Amino acid sequence: MRTLGDVPLQCEWRYHVDVEGTIMKRLGSRLVSVLPAPAVLVLVVAVSGHTLAAPKLLKEVGRVTAGEGAMHDAFALDEGGSKLAYIAFTGKGAVQLHVGPPGGKTHVTDLVNFSGAPEKILGLAGYWFVVANEGSRRAAIIDPAGRIRRQTGAFDDCELAHSPNALVTYSQKRQPDGGERYTIQTYRPDGSTIAAKSLVVTPNGTIDGDAAATFLGFAKSHLQAMVQKPGAYNRRSDAREPPQFALYDVMTGKTGPGKMPPKLDSFLDYIRKRAEKPELDAVIVLAAGQAGFDLVGPGEKVRPLQLAHREYDVLSLAQVQVGSRVVFSLVADRPEKGNMEEAGRFSQAFFSLEPGSGKVIALGEVPLPDRHPCPWSAGGNKIAVLRKTAEGAREIVIYAH
Repeated sequence: MRTLGDVPLQCEWRYHVDVEGTIMKRLGSRLVSVLPAPAVLVLVVAVSGHTLAAPKLLKEVGRVTAGEGAMHDAFALDEGGSKLAYIAFTGKGAVQLHVGPPGGKTHVTDLVNFSGAPEKILGLAGYWFVVANEGSRRAAIIDPAGRIRRQTGAFDDCELAHSPNALVTYSQKRQPDGGERYTIQTYRPDGSTIAAKSLVVTPNGTIDGDAAATFLGFAKSHLQAMVQKPGAYNRRSDAREPPQFALYDVMTGKTGPGKMPPKLDSFLDYIRKRAEKPELDAVIVLAAGQAGFDLVGPGEKVRPLQLAHREYDVLSLAQVQVGSRVVFSLVADRPEKGNMEEAGRFSQAFFSLEPGSGKVIALGEVPLPDRHPCPWSAGGNKIAVLRKTAEGAREIVIYAH
């Protein structure tokens, strides 16, 4: 029987369709996990003696609609949950950013000259980054009064960093010699530039400027790179010690001290998992063979995620960092409640994870009409969920936990 530490596990697997396994492909210098779209795997895990309380329904505390307009799918709560930002389209063609207390009076910013359909919104220290993806990504920085302070240049993608508080944009470009150039720029919440740096990976995989550092992947919101360094030379044996693991600081261009890789079954597998979401201090990933989940981090820790007494579609995982916690959701599937068409079979369950201890707390659930999860954002003790009304319009429902 498998265990979590000294705790026995009881596991049951149910396959709704065949799972073809994980396919790895190379994207530039990074390995990316590609899962077959139709694969749906449901996990039932019981941790004997450590049972989580069954999630209850989340408490609804407000609703936000676009009135006579239409709600877009770009929205976000700030980290404290006190402000909600969302995009609405008006019948006169305006693209409006609304910012204010959930369900309360909002500041309105017209974005039509920036983007006709913004892709996402990120909130940081009272400011908002509205990201558009129309040919290339760029962001408009909105101040707390609703004014557009500035716009960034083009980038491939972006994420928030919390040490320092910054928007981090990054781009990857193939070099003529076969290497890769990563351009990383950091912005303060008000849109002023902190730094713009480049990291060049040579065709043989080392970092330009440090031939002893082999690039493995990014961490800490692309502000650090994980690298491999040669082991120390042993004069007595006339050989080198095993390779070491180190962190390269993208902002300073310096490589930290080397250390022995963690005692894991596959260190390169750890690198791949850690690089899936470099913006998170700890990331939840599918375990080997999709057998549940692993918690990767903080640091080089890798542990089985303790999740009990529920049935979940493991491929429905969504996660964000809120302060020091990771909030994540999974679609719960309970076929014993009826057939595929019966209401009540599916729900979206939300959890809070403390990365240091690995403790998981069930926050509550939201009923779903089918197995498809709803987009959501979390901040403070609130979760905002984009749902459809009975008439087919979109609305944002605010829940508290």
